[in-house]
Amino acid sequence: MNDDELLTSIACSADVNVESGGLICELVAGHDGDHVALAGTGNGGDQWWWLRWTGELSAPTDVIQIDPCDVELPHARYADNCFLPQGHPGPHSFHLPPLPLRR
Repeated sequence: MNDDELLTSIACSADVNVESGGLICELVAGHDGDHVALAGTGNGGDQWWWLRWTGELSAPTDVIQIDPCDVELPHARYADNCFLPQGHPGPHSFHLPPLPLRR
């Protein structure tokens, strides 16, 4: 199964199970609006798919395709790209502390 088929399978599933403890929103804590977590990429990394939910997570309400934020932090020879969805609230990913690792 290729990336696109896997993401289509996720998007079409009516039974998305979330492990105990739920998902972690990748946006800054305390933001307004929907929460998102990256589900995967497709089409050679050109399409980014996100799980989206509102309020407390019991299950994602949908899987949506949103391009990544196009802001880049220039830094000498190297640059950091923002890895949040286009139009996200709050700071860019390169200004956020790392998400906690989950086991």
